[in-house]
Amino acid sequence: MRINHNTMKKITLFISLLALTLSFKQLNAQAKVEDVLKFKNDQYDFGKISFGKPATYTIEITNISKDTISLITARPGCGCTTPNFKANQKMGPGQMAEVQITFNGSAMGVFSRYTDLEFSGGLKKQTKFTGEGVAITNNTPTAPVINNSSTKN
Repeated sequence: MRINHNTMKKITLFISLLALTLSFKQLNAQAKVEDVLKFKNDQYDFGKISFGKPATYTIEITNISKDTISLITARPGCGCTTPNFKANQKMGPGQMAEVQITFNGSAMGVFSRYTDLEFSGGLKKQTKFTGEGVAITNNTPTAPVINNSSTKN
């Protein structure tokens, strides 16, 4: 089967337009989540943490819309990250939900990790935390770092 030059141009144009449309839909969905939910600590920096020592922080989510929104799930990007949250938690207007994220400290050097939050209505938000794993300077075991500070973003 032979495809002529004009047909090939039409196919290429169609695929390009389809990809562009899908990209705009993704951008629109991302903009929409920011219109109905307010996030605190969705981009979090641990700073320096001891290699192998778990560290935890909390993402706060506030419903700024006039409708009830449910937090369906939180999906970590790797096995080193554990989200703790109430699945299918409903947030009425003005109500808040929290997702506690624990990193097992398995990175030496600079690291970035992601967790995808999914909400009702097809809303999605990718959160990120960063830090730097450094060598432990003493051999005394310590408790996990839990930082619920409201000063970091």
